[in-house]
Amino acid sequence: MKKLLLIVILFFPFLKLVASESIDTLKVYQLGEVEVTDSRAKVSNITKANMANVNYYTIQKSDVFSVSDLQLYIPSGYVRTNSRGESMLFIRGAGERQLGLFFDGANMNIPWDNRLDLTSVPADMIGNIRVNKSANSILYGPNVMGGAVSISTIERATKGNGFSMKMQVGDGNSQNLSLINDGRFGDFNYVANLSYFSSDGILMSGNAPDSLGNQNTGSSLRTNTDQKRISAYLRGEYKFDATTLGLSFSYTTQDKGVAPETFAGEDARFWRYPERNRFMITFNGNHNFSEVLTLRATFWYDIYSQKIEDYKSFDYNEINETQKDKDNTIGTRLSLNYLLDDIHRISVVLNGFNTIHDQSTDDANEIEYNQNTLSTGMEYSGVISDFSVNAGFGFDYNQTPKTGLFTEAEGDSQSDLAGFLSLKYSISESIALTGSISRRTRFPTMREQYDGALGSFKTNPDLNAETGILNEIGFIYATDNFNLKAVGFYNIYDDLIERIRLTEEQDPLRRRMRVNYAEAEISGIDMNVNYTGIRNVNVSGFLTYMHTQAEQNNEMIDHLVQKPEILAGLMANYRFNFGLSPQIELEYTGKMYDSDPEGGFVEIDPAVIFNLRIGYDLFISDLAYTEFFIRINNLTDTYKLSQYGLPSAGRTANAGITVRI
Repeated sequence: MKKLLLIVILFFPFLKLVASESIDTLKVYQLGEVEVTDSRAKVSNITKANMANVNYYTIQKSDVFSVSDLQLYIPSGYVRTNSRGESMLFIRGAGERQLGLFFDGANMNIPWDNRLDLTSVPADMIGNIRVNKSANSILYGPNVMGGAVSISTIERATKGNGFSMKMQVGDGNSQNLSLINDGRFGDFNYVANLSYFSSDGILMSGNAPDSLGNQNTGSSLRTNTDQKRISAYLRGEYKFDATTLGLSFSYTTQDKGVAPETFAGEDARFWRYPERNRFMITFNGNHNFSEVLTLRATFWYDIYSQKIEDYKSFDYNEINETQKDKDNTIGTRLSLNYLLDDIHRISVVLNGFNTIHDQSTDDANEIEYNQNTLSTGMEYSGVISDFSVNAGFGFDYNQTPKTGLFTEAEGDSQSDLAGFLSLKYSISESIALTGSISRRTRFPTMREQYDGALGSFKTNPDLNAETGILNEIGFIYATDNFNLKAVGFYNIYDDLIERIRLTEEQDPLRRRMRVNYAEAEISGIDMNVNYTGIRNVNVSGFLTYMHTQAEQNNEMIDHLVQKPEILAGLMANYRFNFGLSPQIELEYTGKMYDSDPEGGFVEIDPAVIFNLRIGYDLFISDLAYTEFFIRINNLTDTYKLSQYGLPSAGRTANAGITVRI
């Protein structure tokens, strides 16, 4: 906190001088959006309520260091940190590999395992997060069986240039610095960002059990949870007469530890990622052949590499084995959109990628894996009387030309059909009913089939693709300052891929293994509400209830692992005229189950987390925005498990200052 006070004192004179440019100079980068929308169509209150959006204002008020900390702000979302130290997002119980994750239109999931550690994605540049909780679009491409999250960066809305800076310090010696420069000159605009984050580790709850294993004695920080991250982003966009082109470069380097499981003793993972790098080039384009025919295109080239150090014991002194991974991916998303008239559109879509994964360990030569995935289809969107209709069909294809040591599987391929129908019936300008049904497929990843995770898993090259029939019916009530959406959902899966713990008879090493469940079901109710009423009040919240079950070998399984029965969040803020902005937050994670070392299930208790944020606008005018803030998360210091054996953070405080010129 002393560091923060020194920063404020040093920058106070500067802030007074620069308080002179508009705070309303940013918008969302639209060229990279996944969805195709018609700018001529009127966006009603009902349409807005039907979209789950996390806007720039909300993200900035969250004060998070990375996207992994945004669980409370993503309706029906649950972020779980696994035993590999990776933070993954679940939506309505759908696994992280079933979720499409896009950044300015490019697929962010690493194809090798079709998921991404969200701690590697800083939140500084994010202008909007759009959450589609179903799979009701062919536009998203293959393997999107549980919804999609589309992240869009910021873009300058007005001519000129601007600068913003955010500095934070907090518990665990956490430090965050972000610098953004943006500009717009005629038909050209650009944005650049540089950010740095470091932390000595996650602060433990004071209510953690004394018997907690794999925890350094006398330390208030969770063992081996330190990290450092540097990221840079640069994008330029130019608008010609009928064409808009955008080119972006992003780079992230990260060094982080992996918290060992508290129950596993010497069988826990003692891992570190001393090197984790990602460089990505993304091209976005939009060309209007005519007023009714438009081509949207996204191409990306992605280079990802990481090094895993596996230590022999809890003291992290002697390395047992080192693994190096490198992924090179080329991908594309194309949609040709034809407007029949102002309210009817047809889109022809092509999505695909080619990826090469190279893996090596200390005692083995480099092993190569290769995958080609393609998805194509057609989609219709329109309004018929009081009905809004969206429908589409598609074809998904996956091939693995190289499969490492499993040479007998080289050239194997799988394919399947996809389709959906979504209806919205407008009873009035404020009330609507919705319903949808879709069928989607997710192909098993190469890592799920062929990788043993440094001896932690028994491989299963015979995994089948998952298929799902996803159904929902809902109600929307929306006005200018209030909206409510309530949805009932019922999802039926065949060959759902889940991990199990093998018995000693099945495997003397008691490793985990991924298997296909014959059938699985996830059903529940999902509610979202938002109120922006009197004066400067904003209240938003969500509640999701889920019931899960599965069948394997004619035996009913009562629980699917790591899927909370209830997820709920509430956020309320108020801005006084003199600049003070208090914000209170509540986050509830209900009872869930995980696999225990004996091969059964262990119950994880519910947890309620309270957060408090107080911001103060030091200077507000037509020309600048400057805010000082302090935040306390987990006020009651609740002991919460992310999954069995992996505690989340206890009470933590951080404070900082934001300047926007």
